[in-house]
Amino acid sequence: MAIGDLLSKARKRQGMTQEDLAADVNYSREAIAKYETGARNMPKELYQEVTQSVDDPQFYFETWEAVSGVVSIPYFDGDYIDQHPASMHYLVRKETAEALEQLNTICWVKPANVRTADEREEMKKVLMEVLDAAASMINLVACICKEYRFSMKDIFRAWNVSMKIRKFNK
Repeated sequence: MAIGDLLSKARKRQGMTQEDLAADVNYSREAIAKYETGARNMPKELYQEVTQSVDDPQFYFETWEAVSGVVSIPYFDGDYIDQHPASMHYLVRKETAEALEQLNTICWVKPANVRTADEREEMKKVLMEVLDAAASMINLVACICKEYRFSMKDIFRAWNVSMKIRKFNK
């Protein structure tokens, strides 16, 4: 789906008009309309500003994928996903347990350069389980933000500050 169409849906989910968005990002309503209809491609440098202005959990996932390509966490909206927080909590517990189980099967003291092809494949399986767990957790954050009408942008800002305080990043 084109980024303009995703923007239109996200803006509507948040109850924003094209005028509201245009005022927030300092672009004309007409430019926003052209981005949404696909008449004009939205410049990549505008993605961050638009995404933060709309502040829609699903749209964060969609723009992450659009900007980074394959390296992103998908938004869970498949047929087997129930977006209720209790269901998402269950999914997080299930995926995390599977990831921890896989993490315990690996010998962590053996250097990567001496691992056999089979051991390298096992490491890939571990990574898949870890990604499943991470994706379920980030989707739970999005689900709760949506349910409680929290700003995902504000939640991540506060979290990033806590990461710096704990010296996890600079």
